[in-house]
Amino acid sequence: MSFILFVTLFWVFAVIAILLRAIPKFEIRTPIGASIKAIPGVLAVVFILRMQPDPVFFYSILAIALFFCACGDFSIEFKLIAGLGCFLISHIFYVINFLLLSITIGLTPIPILAFVICLAALMVYIFFYHRYLKTSETEIPRPMLRAVDFYAFMISLTLSASLLLWLSSELINGAYVFLGALFFVISDSMIGIREFHHQSARQEIQELLILVTYYLAIFLLAVGTFQSIHATIFTMP
Repeated sequence: MSFILFVTLFWVFAVIAILLRAIPKFEIRTPIGASIKAIPGVLAVVFILRMQPDPVFFYSILAIALFFCACGDFSIEFKLIAGLGCFLISHIFYVINFLLLSITIGLTPIPILAFVICLAALMVYIFFYHRYLKTSETEIPRPMLRAVDFYAFMISLTLSASLLLWLSSELINGAYVFLGALFFVISDSMIGIREFHHQSARQEIQELLILVTYYLAIFLLAVGTFQSIHATIFTMP
């Protein structure tokens, strides 16, 4: 699969999924609707596996992370906790990939300091996000709230580790990885508000924003990480 073909197919199916979500009468919580929603993630997996110059360990980790994103896309339409579980696993693999890549490149004080500051700032964000969710008129069960907090922590690790990789590699492509992780935080924050606090008065716009930021996230993570791996592994002396 060529890069141009991947980009074209990814965004064709992403736009279809976004438009279907915008149609009030279309029920996306069906096997067909959920499958369409998951296709971009599946295409990202195929792209990584077909385009890797060599069966390098880092590509496999990235493909696994994207695979669980696609699984989360499908399962979250039927069972929230199942979808969160799949996305949690995907973030674990993202973090492993970013940290191992950063170590392979070589860690220096400035990227490490940036990682610590970013993670600390996100812990503050999680604290206030947690307090905001607790203001919901419907009480959130404590186990679920703890699960949300842990998931938010894993997303924070993904974003902080992506920053570490970007600064360690000193690659422009590293910014794509960081932006992808940032869009993931934005998308999942909106999902948390929708599921546990309130539905927006303009629900269609809320759903569109969630999907647009999510597809931007996995696209940038797939392309940016792939290019970072290639630049790191195949240009090292």
